[in-house]
Amino acid sequence: MVVGCPDGEDEMSFTIVVGYDGSPGATAALDEAIDLARRVSGKVTVANAYGGPRTYAGVPLTPRSALKELGEKVLNDAIEHGRQSGVPLEPVLVNDSVAPGLLEVAHERDADLIVVGTHGESQLSGMLLGSTAYRLVHLSTRPVMVVPAPKERVQRAA
Repeated sequence: MVVGCPDGEDEMSFTIVVGYDGSPGATAALDEAIDLARRVSGKVTVANAYGGPRTYAGVPLTPRSALKELGEKVLNDAIEHGRQSGVPLEPVLVNDSVAPGLLEVAHERDADLIVVGTHGESQLSGMLLGSTAYRLVHLSTRPVMVVPAPKERVQRAA
């Protein structure tokens, strides 16, 4: 399902999909997406995927209703965070796991860029637990920007 532009919006606008879960890395990604959208007169779709972690048998570890409620709160926080930016922000709640959910939203919105933050995990834990950024970089047919978590940015700048 491709969602059309609301009345008055330019269909040629640069569209950025940012994955947002309320973490410091996701907030850094949202800030980068807003900054970029401002510079190119674009718009930002803020997506939260609430499919959540599952057991090996495929059973959700947390009830979907609780995850959906948390996702709605997180998206409201993201919109409030970016309200003063002047950049159009669209919240989207996705009932899927994170990487596939973000890819679907990017496809539906014909996004020009997907932006995600890191959680500051080590390379080993990223390999063992899986990394959304890693999956997106390797699965997406669209450009993906990976924004370091604030702690990583400070350490690299020093």
